[in-house]
Amino acid sequence: MTKLNYDEDLICLRNAYVAFSLSFTTMAKMLFLHLSDIHFREKEINRADDPNAGLRDDLIHDIRYMRKKLARKADAILISGDIAFGGTAKEYEFALKWIVEDLCPVSGCDVDNVFVIPGNHDVDRSVANSPMHADARQMLREYPAAKVEGKIRDYMSNKTSARLLFDPIENYNRFAARFWCSLGAYDDDNPDIRPFAVRNCELNDGSTLKIWGFNSVLVSDITDREDRMLVDPSAAQIKREEGVTHLIACHHPFNWLKNRGPFRERIEEVAKVHLFGHEHTRRVEEGVHFTTIRAGAVQPDRDEPEWKPGYNWVDISVDGQDSSRQLLVKIWVRQRDGAQFIAVPNRYQEDPWVLRHRLPAWSPPSKNIEVSTEPTVDQSSLTAAQGGTAVPEDSPNLRSVAFKMFRLNEHEQRQIIVALGLDENGDQGLKDYEFALIAVRRASQQGKLGQLDRLIDEQIAGEGN
Repeated sequence: MTKLNYDEDLICLRNAYVAFSLSFTTMAKMLFLHLSDIHFREKEINRADDPNAGLRDDLIHDIRYMRKKLARKADAILISGDIAFGGTAKEYEFALKWIVEDLCPVSGCDVDNVFVIPGNHDVDRSVANSPMHADARQMLREYPAAKVEGKIRDYMSNKTSARLLFDPIENYNRFAARFWCSLGAYDDDNPDIRPFAVRNCELNDGSTLKIWGFNSVLVSDITDREDRMLVDPSAAQIKREEGVTHLIACHHPFNWLKNRGPFRERIEEVAKVHLFGHEHTRRVEEGVHFTTIRAGAVQPDRDEPEWKPGYNWVDISVDGQDSSRQLLVKIWVRQRDGAQFIAVPNRYQEDPWVLRHRLPAWSPPSKNIEVSTEPTVDQSSLTAAQGGTAVPEDSPNLRSVAFKMFRLNEHEQRQIIVALGLDENGDQGLKDYEFALIAVRRASQQGKLGQLDRLIDEQIAGEGN
């Protein structure tokens, strides 16, 4: 065989391999719409001359086109930071309206399947610029990388000092709480309050895809630069679990993180899919053991060189069984060109990008198990301990009830919570959105989630909302 024929044979084999991979689209269980850096600006939104209104219209048009092309709706929407531009309440009000009225309907995604993490533009600088917050940031940034994580843990362990880390994203947290993605320092009495977000999804072979959302804006201000951001130390502690594949989302890529060493080492060893925002180029990095995906920016700064808005569709499934299991990742990279979005193919001019990563051997637990005589656990209660796995569509789940809860004002929420006996001593120190989420969790644990759902519906109906 000549070298020419050998090369041609390799190309044929590779093309056949890709075609074989694409033939299993019906097996896939999880199709994600991946966005980042939307940058809603208070001075631009709700105006007829909003310079990004046409861009968002092009985006919605392309999502509609891609949904039709893929013949599937998005199972979840992942937003990897910078929803807002200045972290103001009005920016989040607009973002919520856009997600509920435009993004979710066109993608086919249920609003309670939205997952968000914060970016540096989600920080409210009017809070972050106070002398107390500025001094804390400067001190943390001056610690050497080997010692800064210990100092962050000290801050996290004290409620007063922890506020210095989380007060600047208070507006973000009120927005994110609707999607069960708000962040806070650890609370021994309320395990739902934690500095990261997590959610479980079931893949096509019955295994679990665990999505982690990590906070890289513990300190953030106008002096943000590469090697100056700090990620929550818990990001370096995720554990291998049998039958679980890890996907991590973090706004800042590794090169921006001062304490990236332990985080990167752990993530590259344990997680198969890495989602980032912030940097608006280098969209996909193909690794042997993992795939790195950047969303691009929905609304990048127009002064940026090579201004190219973009987003992704990401399909994740498992191919093979037992010891031959592989994670199959397909990525449709989209980029705006003129007044429309086009495909960004891989180096072989193929769309989508198709990548495979070996998975540990695993088989679903045998169905021939002893039937327990104990009362069955409400599926929503079972999934509560797992961070909110999807539940059957004909029953309320934690996230769907929580989202509706936030359609009520604080007084209406408290009335329903107290009526169902979901309040406890010690709740007084909680923020209102933390109290609401914990009440939803308690309702699930006490078998009252259906009652809570009905009372919320009745309250909303009574208001004519």
